[in-house]
Amino acid sequence: MLIKLVIFIIFFYFLYKIVNAVKQSKIGKNENYRFKPSSSSGEDLVEDPVCHTYVPVSQAYKKEISGKHYYFCSKQCSEKYTVDKNN
Repeated sequence: MLIKLVIFIIFFYFLYKIVNAVKQSKIGKNENYRFKPSSSSGEDLVEDPVCHTYVPVSQAYKKEISGKHYYFCSKQCSEKYTVDKNN
């Protein structure tokens, strides 16, 4: 009876370790898609004129149009702004 109890406890311990390992691997995969803040704290944010999201200056896509600097969240928003401005 004691041997069965010890085997039962060991079985659940390994099951617990496997479940935690699976959870950690899922968390690790999702971190690749999350926004990673820049190392400097207190950085200014700029608003994308197309989608109106706020982006840290160091991570913004910068473009000069007619002598004025614009900041975008991505190259796609930059191109959309240029197309919309020309129409």
